[in-house]
Amino acid sequence: MQALLLCCLVALAVCNENARYDLNLNPNKIYEYQYEGWVKFGLGNPNHAESGARLKSKVTIEGASADTFNLKFSNVVFEEFNGVPESNFVAADQLAQEIADQLAKPIEFTYSAGNVGEIKASSEVADTVLNIIRAFLSFFQVTVKTTQDIYELEEVGIHGKCFSSYAVKINDQEKVMDLTQVVDVTNCREKAAFYFGMATALEDKDSKQRGESTFSTVKYTYNIKGAEDAGLITKAQALELQYFTPFNVKRGVFKMEARKELVLISEGAKTQNIPRIQERQLQNRGNLIYKVVKNWANVPITMQKMDKPVSKAKELIKRLAQANRHQIDSATTEDTIKLYQLLRVIPLDQLEKMWADVEGNSDERNWFLHTVVEVNDARILTFLERVLREEKLNQLEAITVIVRAFNHLDATPELLKMAEKFLTMTYNNPVIRRTVVLSYGSLVFKLCAYNNPCPEEAIRPLLNMAEESIRNNNVMEKILVLKALGNAGHPRSLKTINKFLPDVDPNPNRVDREPRVVSAAVQAMRLITARDPHGVQQRTLKLFLNRELKSELRMLALMIMFDAKPSTALVSTVTAHLLEERDMQVVNFANTYFRTLSRAMTPDNQYLSTAASVAVKILAPKFGCLSYLGSRAVRMDWFHDDFLIGTAAEAFILKRASQIIPAEMMVKWNFYFIGRILQLVELGIRPEGLRDLFGASIEGFRGDLSMTDFQAIFNVLKKWETLPNDKPLLSVYTRASGQEFYFSDLNKDFVEWMMRALSPSAGKDSFVWRMIEQLIQGFSWHGVLPFLTVEARYIQATTLGLPLEISKYYHVVNSLSVNAQAALNQQAAQNVGELLSSETTVKTDGFIGYTKNFWLFYGINTDLFQSAVEIKTINPVAIPWNFVAKINIREWKVELEIPQSNREFEVFSFSSNAYAISRNIINPEAAKKIPVFPNEQNVNQINNPKPNKWNPVVNMCSKSAAYGVSLCLEYELKREFCQEEYPLYYFLGFTHVAFKVVPVRQTSADEKILVEINAAPDTVAMNVRQLLANLRTMSKEGRQSSTSASQEQQDRQSRGMEAPPVPVLNFKVLAVSSSQKAVGYEASFYYTPAEEGQSTQLIVSQVGEATNWKMCVDTAVAAVARSQSRAKLFKAHAAWGAECQPYSVSVRASGSMRELQAVFRWDQMPETMAAQGRRIARYIPGMAILTGCTQEEDRNATQEVSASVIAASADSINVKIKLPELTLRCEALPFPMAVSTTTEQ
Repeated sequence: MQALLLCCLVALAVCNENARYDLNLNPNKIYEYQYEGWVKFGLGNPNHAESGARLKSKVTIEGASADTFNLKFSNVVFEEFNGVPESNFVAADQLAQEIADQLAKPIEFTYSAGNVGEIKASSEVADTVLNIIRAFLSFFQVTVKTTQDIYELEEVGIHGKCFSSYAVKINDQEKVMDLTQVVDVTNCREKAAFYFGMATALEDKDSKQRGESTFSTVKYTYNIKGAEDAGLITKAQALELQYFTPFNVKRGVFKMEARKELVLISEGAKTQNIPRIQERQLQNRGNLIYKVVKNWANVPITMQKMDKPVSKAKELIKRLAQANRHQIDSATTEDTIKLYQLLRVIPLDQLEKMWADVEGNSDERNWFLHTVVEVNDARILTFLERVLREEKLNQLEAITVIVRAFNHLDATPELLKMAEKFLTMTYNNPVIRRTVVLSYGSLVFKLCAYNNPCPEEAIRPLLNMAEESIRNNNVMEKILVLKALGNAGHPRSLKTINKFLPDVDPNPNRVDREPRVVSAAVQAMRLITARDPHGVQQRTLKLFLNRELKSELRMLALMIMFDAKPSTALVSTVTAHLLEERDMQVVNFANTYFRTLSRAMTPDNQYLSTAASVAVKILAPKFGCLSYLGSRAVRMDWFHDDFLIGTAAEAFILKRASQIIPAEMMVKWNFYFIGRILQLVELGIRPEGLRDLFGASIEGFRGDLSMTDFQAIFNVLKKWETLPNDKPLLSVYTRASGQEFYFSDLNKDFVEWMMRALSPSAGKDSFVWRMIEQLIQGFSWHGVLPFLTVEARYIQATTLGLPLEISKYYHVVNSLSVNAQAALNQQAAQNVGELLSSETTVKTDGFIGYTKNFWLFYGINTDLFQSAVEIKTINPVAIPWNFVAKINIREWKVELEIPQSNREFEVFSFSSNAYAISRNIINPEAAKKIPVFPNEQNVNQINNPKPNKWNPVVNMCSKSAAYGVSLCLEYELKREFCQEEYPLYYFLGFTHVAFKVVPVRQTSADEKILVEINAAPDTVAMNVRQLLANLRTMSKEGRQSSTSASQEQQDRQSRGMEAPPVPVLNFKVLAVSSSQKAVGYEASFYYTPAEEGQSTQLIVSQVGEATNWKMCVDTAVAAVARSQSRAKLFKAHAAWGAECQPYSVSVRASGSMRELQAVFRWDQMPETMAAQGRRIARYIPGMAILTGCTQEEDRNATQEVSASVIAASADSINVKIKLPELTLRCEALPFPMAVSTTTEQ
């Protein structure tokens, strides 16, 4: 018995040992599988719409050789899904047939030991379909190990070369292995993904630590039947989940769910040998890794058939030109995207033929030039080279086309090589060449963004230009090439930039110490900070410590150093040297810069802010007092972790100790979103000539912005001719997305030309004369500028072999249309002075506006079909005009006549919604589109939880019967949300906001609205004199009650109040009827001379029969001697009603650099204003608690509110507010700007 049992155990062990689970296919067998895969996009909630697609097929695998197998697909079914989750997939038979026709082509692959090798297919099989084949084959890419239950390894899959975690469990009795594979698709070493359009948005790793906008998981499960020769997959499933949001993925998200399943139907022996497919029928199409299809014409937000693209593009250009000729037709702006799509598939010779056809038609020429720039490959470079060589473009066209074409070009080494020829071409305008050089630098930057390390050949042409500029000692060429190197941001350029930096280059004799050149060299390192931060820090530290350099250059070096995010040790080094610094401009700048950084909230500065905070504390004992007149840095920023969105604005003023005008001034604005930093706008001014002109002080300048101050400034400007010819008065530059695209110098020659042209003695050869003559003959101009501002695309593989795309498109169409004709009452003028001194009548009408479209696409985008969630917004702004202007420059009078209009028009609107969309190439016009939040009748509410709903609808108008118009605001919002979906639900759903101008029916037929402006009135009416006298009496009483002014000052102010008022400006807005009766309002401004300070008055009167409503306002500003500081005292008194009675309020405020006090008092107010004040007062206690303020009940003045603000420290303030029944105290409130805690200033 024991022997029998032993034999059975041995036999069983032998049988188990013979059961293998490592995968392979038997070339002598035929395998039939049923394959199905589907994907859905939506919010994952039962009541919300989703979009999706499903593919089914029977697949046969037949052996052709020992490791080569043929694939055959049959019974192909393709279905679309568009609706709520309870809906069904709908068959798309024609599209299924198109896919089946390609799948019927010969397909071959190699397979051995669980690894899929080469895939071969006919060239007629599109990459989109071949990727679907890869999705099927990816089931067979499995590494089976029977010696380990859990193991990890890196292997090739459809998502790329990624790490997989395996878990296995074997049922010895059934000879079945259950295998689970989890693929880490986030950190693949070779990821099947593609980025485009985000090169200039720098990655922010610190922001990604606070949250991601996407999160993905991929899981495979297998049932593997063991056998003597190899394991066989009998059933397999895959699940891929991705969560996406424009914000932080930790909260509400869009969801992609992709599933596929493989089931073995049959396994049998081959009845006959299958012949190998002839090699000429097949092409090697790569391995299992998904192939990203770079089809620029496959735009995700639209779909159209691409047959006859030339005729379609021509028709679109003609239609867009006609529809947007005089104003923007917002209904047609989306067609511009279709035009981009068509142009991207048209061959070069046909594009050139289209240009020849539209060249002579200004409207169609404009649309062609500004849309063909989106052909982002070699064709646009060839076309651009030709039109530039033939000088077919004017200066403005050339500049705009070059900038847009280069910046939207697909940055590849081949295209960069083609672009080099533009650097050596000859141009008829230096501005065009300057634009080309800067744009080439931008193209290098984009190439480096997608290639690490960046090839040195990319930057070589600019380095050669830099060397040549040194040899020729050409200052302007040096500045140009340095700015281009700054755009490129290539680390290899640091060695060349060294040659422009004093004490950095080993050969100091060849360094140009011209401040303009050194400034350009320092700024040329601004983008290298992200690629070689240590190299930049090393050079900028040397510059900062060089006390022989100009102050502004040292401060600029410090700015670039901190852009490179220095370590705490380096910040400490800088701080230690500052303690020994003697240049107070440098100290003041560094101190204010550190203070602003210490309060930074953005993720990229989270470590630097700590180091800066320590530096501030170290410097405080010696340099605690900051000068507001010196060099300084100001920064204000904000960042929200749930939104992963933030913004930062910075301003820098760099001065020299001996000069009143700054050496350089810069402002920057950055935008933070989903782990990237976009440097939106940067403006810089270098007033070199003006700085030398003004010197250390301005004679006669007091600083109170009086006429005396303006006269003192004018006296200095009259000396501009004394400046040297080689030094510009002013230099400016502009950067967008971190790239400098424009810079210019204002030099003496230009000023002289302007002075001659505007001189009253200028004759008929003056351009001013020619402009006026053209205006008399009649002037008409219209222009439209379509601009694809953002095309940001991210494409990655899915387990289904379908491309998942996250795309953002931002498109703007700007328009300006002007018609004008002038008439002069003096036809015999001999010079510009006589021409301008005559009375001129100008009749004009026109339009200015724009339409902005934004799309966010999340879903599957192929050339055959699209299935996605899409957010779409449109924002049109339209401002038409039609008026007659009568201008008398000699008498400083302007009169506008605006005819009454019976047309309603929309000035501003904003509309947005989120949709589940399905499109296919068989019938692209019949796209399925349903709001993500569908109508209730389309939703089955049974067993579905009801979400929170919010649907405010507002329509309100402010009617003016006098002028015959109503200003109307309307908006409607539709939101459905659960609390955990914050903040995504803020933006999903229907949104519509509009501001309209609506005509009002009136009893009197108004013909026109009359606007009169008289900037030189010479009389004051008697009734106005009486009103001013009454008003001045009330203000004088208020001054005498002030405790902050001395008796002597009160006497001087009182004497000033007795001076007669001087009329400054009259302003009328009247509606005039056919009987010439006028109703409306008239405003008059007056100035009352005083020994100290300024006093102004305003009287607004209602015009019409039987009305005496008026409003009177009196203001005064005076200097008050207060200890060591010169404070300002401001007072205002306003009264309104019949003859400015009975309602009145007054405001009194005084302040210095350290302290501010204000009192608001009312004597009598309308009940509506009082009720509004009481409503606001109810919120004050709650706001006090939120801000950490203390409150106590108190008996203060009953008709008065007072507040005081005192600097508590260099970056905090104390606030005290007194209400009639409450006193609030807020201690040490943080303040975004540095404040003075002393009275020395």
